[in-house]
Amino acid sequence: MNKREQGFALILVIWALVLLSSLAGGFAYAVRHEIRVAGDMAAIARAEAIATAVLNTAVLALSNTDPEQRWQIDTQTHPVPWPGASGRVTVRSESGRIDINKAPRELLAGLFSQLYADADPDALADAVIDWRDNDNRPGPAGAEYNAYIQAGYRYGPTNSPFNSVNELSQVIGFDGDMLETARDYLTVYSRQPRINIASADLVVLAAVPGIDMDKAQAFIAHRERVLVEGGKLDLAALGTGRRFLDTRPGGKYLSLDIEVVLDEGLKRQEHAVIQLDRKRGYRLLARETRPVGMVPGGETQ
Repeated sequence: MNKREQGFALILVIWALVLLSSLAGGFAYAVRHEIRVAGDMAAIARAEAIATAVLNTAVLALSNTDPEQRWQIDTQTHPVPWPGASGRVTVRSESGRIDINKAPRELLAGLFSQLYADADPDALADAVIDWRDNDNRPGPAGAEYNAYIQAGYRYGPTNSPFNSVNELSQVIGFDGDMLETARDYLTVYSRQPRINIASADLVVLAAVPGIDMDKAQAFIAHRERVLVEGGKLDLAALGTGRRFLDTRPGGKYLSLDIEVVLDEGLKRQEHAVIQLDRKRGYRLLARETRPVGMVPGGETQ
């Protein structure tokens, strides 16, 4: 073999080594990626299992026969420690939200005026009522089938109760962003026209006719003091708004906002709705998972 051939063979060897090195590097990267994906999937599965355990822990605490140990149906956040993770859950009566199937026009319009500065709250409220009622007569500012067709929709109102709050985005005048804005304040599970005074939050209280934001803030501060110190709620400051409020405690339809944070930083948030029976346990009506993420300081997914 002459020198030229030797040089050519050397080049081939070098290129073969480069190719093999590239293949080895790519294989190592693929293996690392697969290991990381597997680790992420294992962490997600573990977070889901812990969230289920937190949910069941909450049900047990809510069903405790000892009134001193039993969790109250309020807006407090309860820590639920777990090996390798921290959990917490907030329990609210679904009757603390506005039932989109039962709420009167004034209450719906009050909420929409709080949430949508550039919309007509009366028209939105009437559109909701025309969607859920069983007739084809539009409300004062509402919309039945012809209004949908004229607006370019390929459907009209169902003229039946909402099966889910998610249906709100299909109602004329609403869209997906408006649904997300209103989601936390609406329900289909309370099955009551009034809202529960013990669980209603600031926005829901301020939506009640006769109760402005200042009155709502003052009442919530008063409610928190009563919760800590004991005593009876004073409803006098709520004035005429009391006719939209329910003062009976709790209810059997409950929402649980669950958060689980693994020690490695993975965070899982869930919203569950249950029908509680302290003798027979519970029935899960809905369970939604929020986007999984990392707490500050955790590794990027």
